[in-house]
Amino acid sequence: MDIQAWRVLFPVTKEKVFLDHAAVSPISQPVYEAIRAYLDARLKYGTSPYGDEESPTEVVRARAARLIGARPEEIAITRNTSHGIMLVADGLDWRPGDNVVCAETEFPATVYPWRSLAPRGVEVRIVPARDHRVPLDGLREAINARTRVVSISFVEFLTGYRNDIAAIAQMCREKGALLCVDAIQGLGAIELDVEAMGIDFLSAGAFKWLLGPPGAAIFYCRAERLDDLGHAVLGFGGTDHEPGDYFSFDLPWKKDASRFEEGVLSHTSVVGFAASLKLLLDIGISRIQARVLELTDYLLERLRGRRVEIITPHACPEERSGIVSFIPKGQDPAALAERMAEADIVISHRGSAIRVSPHFYNTTDEIDRFLEFVP
Repeated sequence: MDIQAWRVLFPVTKEKVFLDHAAVSPISQPVYEAIRAYLDARLKYGTSPYGDEESPTEVVRARAARLIGARPEEIAITRNTSHGIMLVADGLDWRPGDNVVCAETEFPATVYPWRSLAPRGVEVRIVPARDHRVPLDGLREAINARTRVVSISFVEFLTGYRNDIAAIAQMCREKGALLCVDAIQGLGAIELDVEAMGIDFLSAGAFKWLLGPPGAAIFYCRAERLDDLGHAVLGFGGTDHEPGDYFSFDLPWKKDASRFEEGVLSHTSVVGFAASLKLLLDIGISRIQARVLELTDYLLERLRGRRVEIITPHACPEERSGIVSFIPKGQDPAALAERMAEADIVISHRGSAIRVSPHFYNTTDEIDRFLEFVP
């Protein structure tokens, strides 16, 4: 991979050492230019420059399906990761005594949609972590005959631990539960195939590893699960109607996942998302994954022997991702992150930990600059 050829597409590299893609990523030049072209057309002509046959929504749908090994009709374009998870939480026909299984290492957005079901008698079961991992035996023990959904991240937001989604999906099938995956911390950097892994529902926003703008996301619903979400939100955009039919109030739902697009989307975000997906697919996710793991290998190797406690599991490649987190010993992580920010090095501190998350266009020289601040 010719890194320098791709780095020129990211003007942020001229200003910052940006190692924080697990937070909010910078956009690339192609994303910026796509958004600018759309806004210029709206400014000058008052209309979108795209016709029905080149709708950015349909472009995103097709590219997202290709990215995750799905069919376009299984993809809905949503606002953010939470939106997709809430479609599942609000859509299923719950009964008192049902439960949802989550892990204690989850980002709150993966848990709160299920917490909202408490008035309907639905229990949320939280599986404790072990050695900064989500233990499969812990999940198995938590799932019972009343478990309707296991809700878990592809990659855990703090530690970067990559869950064994295929094994969890198999466990769900054995127990009769559905699997809902929050993929925002891995999709765009790590390969994922919903069909091969056995995922029922998946949600991921554009603005992290997918290198897109905020305000757009994808929601995957396995085709045979579509009618399971019969209680999800319904808007005019999700109905099967003819153009100009504004007076019918008994229209049926669309027959695919676009039924969950209840109204007008943020066109600006969708246009940018289409461009970011094109960039990732043009490079190839397998190549991106190899590069990201090469950079995190480099970082992990050089953290050894320093005054840090590495909390990212890294015993085998299958549990790795683009995130490396550690606890600095004898230093305040917030103060350390602030000193780095003053030196134009962008990372995150989360609780007592420093989190570093390089993408494919970063370099080992940039990681070396970061390491100058870690004794």
